[in-house]
Amino acid sequence: MTEGHGSLDELRAVFELEVSTNRRAAAETAYALAFRYRNEDVDGTRRFDAAKLWATRAIELLDALPADTLDQVASTRTSVGGVELPTLLHADVVRERLADVLI
Repeated sequence: MTEGHGSLDELRAVFELEVSTNRRAAAETAYALAFRYRNEDVDGTRRFDAAKLWATRAIELLDALPADTLDQVASTRTSVGGVELPTLLHADVVRERLADVLI
């Protein structure tokens, strides 16, 4: 799921596949899930708790990946689930962009 919006359920299913096959892609998907949960109503409510869980998951995955060169922190996709990804995605970017849900 690189383009388009897709449901949160679909995005979580994509994450489950990616986490065992491509940890960078899984981190990108977790980042997108965190953004979506922060910015969209789910059953009439903002799910900041879920946003925090997904932001934390993205940070954990990214912290476990090499981050010594630009190539190692470059996003592999331009967007996931309707969320535009930063060109460079590493744990500190997630901490900065999702600081409001990580407190």
